[in-house]
Amino acid sequence: MLRMSMSPADLAGVRFAISPAWEVVASLRVLRDPGAHAVHLPWVTRHRDAVLAAPGLRELRDLVLTPERHLPGFLAPAPRTPIADPAAEFEASGHGDQMRAYWDLALAPYWDRMRGILEADVMFRARRLADAGPQAMFPELAPTISWADDVLSVNRPGPALDFVLGGRGLVLVPSLFAWPNVFVKAAEPWAPVLRYPARGVGAMWHDDAPAADLAAVLGRARATLLAELATPSTTTSLARRTGLAAGGISAHLARLVTAGLVARRRAGRQVFYVRTARGEALVTPG
Repeated sequence: MLRMSMSPADLAGVRFAISPAWEVVASLRVLRDPGAHAVHLPWVTRHRDAVLAAPGLRELRDLVLTPERHLPGFLAPAPRTPIADPAAEFEASGHGDQMRAYWDLALAPYWDRMRGILEADVMFRARRLADAGPQAMFPELAPTISWADDVLSVNRPGPALDFVLGGRGLVLVPSLFAWPNVFVKAAEPWAPVLRYPARGVGAMWHDDAPAADLAAVLGRARATLLAELATPSTTTSLARRTGLAAGGISAHLARLVTAGLVARRRAGRQVFYVRTARGEALVTPG
């Protein structure tokens, strides 16, 4: 069990961030043990042989893939911005060239869709934190996470570890390749960070076409958007995930709202779209 005692200052310092460098590290670990990460097998099948054979990635592979090694903290520190720039994170890692080469080989082709799913998760979690507080939001991050008496606990193998965050705050990083695990770094001098499995990870490698009958009624683009809206999303997030133009998405969403299949929800300056009960009934078989 790992426990982090959080003061009011720590709770006030909770923030969300997206880290490309962490996805590099976590995805390499998936390649080490693909059987434990079955949801990513389509990606593993496409890229494992090329990554393991690339001579220019040897040092990075050794740092991450050797089972007895602890993950070096400098490889993926807590992001300083809500959506970290890949090049900047790679440069700060001290292994920028190898991380960039691996990124270009195995992750860059998927980054728009990855980023869309991660952004949707951040928006959902932030709204839960604002609406229901940490006692509701934290345990929803993963089954191994609990919250009681101002202590955030992660049930995991190994010796018991206790940390007092001491006003340093906590960065919550949704991750596609962390699934199904939770990763925590809370020892000084690093900024405390908790990486958890993002919602929607199962849809990352499976582009299921909308049902033919639904596409015939709504049109393929609107049927695709309705299928994607299992998670509340902005037009920008939908554009990244679907490849459709943002202007066209706005027009399609307006029609879906008029039809009562989708509803608008405002959070600060952003507008999210989500399926209504009527939309759910249309998408869900039976």
